[in-house]
Amino acid sequence: MLFQAGALLLAILGTYALKHLHVFGERDYRVAQGLVFNLTLPCAIMLSFATNRHDMRMLWIVLFGFFACAVPLFVVFVGSRGDERNYRAFQMLNASGLNLGAFCLPVVQTFMGASAGLPIIMLDIGNATVATAGSLTITRTLLHMDGSFRSLPLRLRLRNIARDFLGSISFDMYMLMLILMFAHVTIPQPIITLITPFANANAFCAMAMIGLMMEVPDSRKDRMELVRVIVWRAVFGVLIAIAAWFLLPFDMRIREIIVLGAFAPITIFSTKFTDSLTGNAKLAGFSLTVTAVLSLVVMTALHAALPGV
Repeated sequence: MLFQAGALLLAILGTYALKHLHVFGERDYRVAQGLVFNLTLPCAIMLSFATNRHDMRMLWIVLFGFFACAVPLFVVFVGSRGDERNYRAFQMLNASGLNLGAFCLPVVQTFMGASAGLPIIMLDIGNATVATAGSLTITRTLLHMDGSFRSLPLRLRLRNIARDFLGSISFDMYMLMLILMFAHVTIPQPIITLITPFANANAFCAMAMIGLMMEVPDSRKDRMELVRVIVWRAVFGVLIAIAAWFLLPFDMRIREIIVLGAFAPITIFSTKFTDSLTGNAKLAGFSLTVTAVLSLVVMTALHAALPGV
């Protein structure tokens, strides 16, 4: 298990080193983003649905994921009062939401096998309803950072929000698999064979993307804000993990998977939204990398300690 975690960490640090050796450029992380969000992650989602039994009780995990993402957003809004508006936006966007599909899914599947992916995907369906677009809308509305968006007619605002959701291939794949689950439709074996190599590449591509995004911010204020976000996420992670372990009606294996998911790092969408609202791309990328490394350490320790099998 330590070698598995070390291999994932090596993928992050190795691509970061190659960037500083000028093998990759500063913006090359966008290539990795394109691969993960438009190819490897959708294939990993489909493969997990195709190769695991679908228990309708898993819908409780979807609901749990929604509240696990939405509640921290409003708690941080209240708790960050008194800080500068841009940094409040940074805290709200980065202290809430779980990086499940692009980070936790490959990590958990590395630790516990392909069958461990389905609970993470169900958790991410609920999480993604807020993290993929809702958190941006809520943050800029509560902090009065709407700009031109606020002046648009309601119809256009709703259309823009819908485009944010439906423009994500990963989110679309989640919804499609959920529909197939309700309809009891089985994915044909030739399709499973076709997507398997891409799904298997998701772990490396996701870690490489994080390594390519990493860059240390210069400002002391930026670093202090990151510390605040880490503290927020640690508190929320503990609370979400306790709730998952004691409240969810599943066996220990599934509850362990959800507990691991509670300590997932900052989402890719949060880094994108932070950049668009505050213009601080360096802080956004570094925050994702730091929380990804911390999450990998915590998830490895929890997997060794918890009694799930």
